[in-house]
Amino acid sequence: MKPLTLLYIEDDLDIQEIYIDFIKEYVDTVALANDGEEGYERYLALKPDIILLDINMPKLDGLSLAKKIREFDKKVKIIVTTSYAGQENLLKAIELYLIKYLLKPINFDELKEALLKATDEIREREKPKEKIFYLDKNMRWYKEPQKLYFNNDEVKLTKNERRLLNLFSTNEHKVFSFFEIFDYISHDDFDKEYDANQVRALVKLLRKKIPKESIINVYGEGYRFNPLSELESSSY
Repeated sequence: MKPLTLLYIEDDLDIQEIYIDFIKEYVDTVALANDGEEGYERYLALKPDIILLDINMPKLDGLSLAKKIREFDKKVKIIVTTSYAGQENLLKAIELYLIKYLLKPINFDELKEALLKATDEIREREKPKEKIFYLDKNMRWYKEPQKLYFNNDEVKLTKNERRLLNLFSTNEHKVFSFFEIFDYISHDDFDKEYDANQVRALVKLLRKKIPKESIINVYGEGYRFNPLSELESSSY
């Protein structure tokens, strides 16, 4: 996971001093700014993952700053602090997709909750998305961890059958030549001589375990993967 940076924008330096060490427990780097304009400049320079800012700041207030940032950045996590719980401010804050709206004096438990929510959302966003290929309504191929399922039961595959499905699922629109397939499944056997018939035999064996139409034979070229389209698979 990449290091996380938080930009803390607060014009009261004494308040900054109170919370900065606490904030450092949840992120890797804390950058500081003391008014809205400086905060915006530091945001542009640093592109932080999280912004903690006060509403009532000189030069540019916190809600105006958040709105300005939200015009082109929907991802940065924003936590707002304020001494006033005005209804108007609350309604404006809701429109800015904030992590939390904290009243001063800031409760450490509430600040912790806001920071954990922000970091959790960032980490979740960074996780690689699981790639699933539907071969029919009952059968699914998971590219990671390279497993084939029929309903909830795993279908046992040989090492080369798994390699073949993994190769196909790297590019479902590509026609893989016989040599490309042979080279991929035999990459750890340097002495093995190229034999297109071994590829044909492997495809034939795999087709006994999956819907036959999931692998298309492109005459004179090789084979192509043919899972269901996103539109078809979304109905399952």
